[in-house]
Amino acid sequence: MRIVIGNLPDDVTEEGIREALKAYAPVETIKLVKESGAPTALIEAAMGRPQAETLARRISGRIYKGRPLSAWVPTMDW
Repeated sequence: MRIVIGNLPDDVTEEGIREALKAYAPVETIKLVKESGAPTALIEAAMGRPQAETLARRISGRIYKGRPLSAWVPTMDW
């Protein structure tokens, strides 16, 4: 299932995200998008939608390198 994490710091790395999320869920793949504004991460993890939505709620509002994160499960698969 895909989870989107937004409001990441400019110096974020895939390894940094993987390390930060290891306590919550095993992450299969991470794609960083740094095209405009704050970077966004697209996370793929082996779980169903209910588990992904719970994880997104746990991530939202957490502070990562001084920034409050936003996380959500997309309604469409893109």
